[in-house]
Amino acid sequence: MHNECFRLKGSVLTTFILEFSEYDLNAFRQQLRNKVEASPDFFRQSAVMIDVSQLNLDTVAINYSELLSICRENSLQPIGFRHHQKLDFSAIEKTRLAVIEHSGKHSAEKAIEQPLPTDNNPDARIISKTVRSGQQIYAEGSDLVILGSVSGGAEVLADGNIHIYGSLRGRALAGVSGNKNSRVFCANNEAELVSIAGHFLLSESLQQQPEKRATQFYLIDEVLHISAL
Repeated sequence: MHNECFRLKGSVLTTFILEFSEYDLNAFRQQLRNKVEASPDFFRQSAVMIDVSQLNLDTVAINYSELLSICRENSLQPIGFRHHQKLDFSAIEKTRLAVIEHSGKHSAEKAIEQPLPTDNNPDARIISKTVRSGQQIYAEGSDLVILGSVSGGAEVLADGNIHIYGSLRGRALAGVSGNKNSRVFCANNEAELVSIAGHFLLSESLQQQPEKRATQFYLIDEVLHISAL
């Protein structure tokens, strides 16, 4: 009997959600080009899930081929579509991408507005060393505490808050399971990306702070805010 030559494993990966609020391919092409040109190295070959759940698919006819072409022209790699209505599956099948059903807006908002429980919540995951470039650390169901720094090219993720007692030079993604009450704290902000519950800022916005200093990141009304500690 031969040993199995592969395994299927769950994983936490950084995937952008490309969420359409209206369908205008000309505007999308120009706006996406502008965003990618602002941080070309960051977006290059990044995986993206296309979310059309806010569009009325009874009145909007999506040109899936053109939409995917625009993404790929700008170095994004679409991996699937997310929706809560009936899609044109005959057209989707031709793209050979995945289709993920989005729960209704009401139920999704209800779920993400709940804070992480304080009772029976696992202890925070504590990392006593610096997280090096290329490493990824994930704290599932809890906070993440980094006693060192997070190097450029490294990525730290948590379902709860992230506390970094050194410099944040890589990526920090808090509330990855949808908790909008999560925060990111760092002793020195030089981040490539900070995200809370899917809302993110890139380095060009993060580095507009007057000086590198102890910082916290938090959400208010779907907007990611930065303030000094």
